[in-house]
Amino acid sequence: MPVEVVVYFDNRNIQQVIDSLQALPTHLQPRYFSEEETLKSKKDEVVNKKRLEKFIACNPAGFILFADACLYDLSIHERGYSKIYCDVEDEVLYSYIPLLFQTLASVTPIFGFAGENQERLPDADGSYVITHEKVSSEHDHRNTYFITLGMNHIESGIGHDLDKYIPGIYWYTLLSDELLNKHHVDLASLSAEVISAETLGDGSLHLLKFYENPGDWRENAERLDTLCERTDGVFSRRSVESAVSGVSNYLEYNDIIAEWR
Repeated sequence: MPVEVVVYFDNRNIQQVIDSLQALPTHLQPRYFSEEETLKSKKDEVVNKKRLEKFIACNPAGFILFADACLYDLSIHERGYSKIYCDVEDEVLYSYIPLLFQTLASVTPIFGFAGENQERLPDADGSYVITHEKVSSEHDHRNTYFITLGMNHIESGIGHDLDKYIPGIYWYTLLSDELLNKHHVDLASLSAEVISAETLGDGSLHLLKFYENPGDWRENAERLDTLCERTDGVFSRRSVESAVSGVSNYLEYNDIIAEWR
């Protein structure tokens, strides 16, 4: 089952992120870069610093890094935090996920997570209409709201604003002291629910593991939803569910959901 790993970091650290990934085992080290998910030329090697610097300057919104075993998708934002995504499809690589967080600790990320991310499959009629009951991704469960209003099937990303709250709790959750302090969240109250915890980097980062395997998120969803709800400073989808209950038209829904977008 595919797993997504996402890490938020300061956008001034792009080159540092790339350099840090070179400390990973060989099959996880970025070798090539491209502006899309298809490699255009094997001349676009990460080790070619001048070519890479020119490429980054021409692609300020982000780009793809290719390793032998996975892809890294960097999404760069002028304001707020940039993100690096890594889809891990081979279960053999799951054991490297903590190492990936440990490696990226050198860029002092503010937040990160890893969780199951199954591909969405079309219905018999070829559509991709999905309801919350059918989500196949832990992130979709916690940070996407699905609603049908009339004939319109709507999905909204929710709870991602790090300036407002910690976005959620997942299989692996990486928390920085900076984010915990910003939202007055007690690390001990979250750590009481984990099966393992590790301090990373300079001691200001905490990698929490809340259950054993990524596919176990459904049986742990209620527990972690409750943990999010009762922990001030952590986003809870239940707040959204309560606020939009009974909404019957898009304009009303849009006005309400805007608070959590």
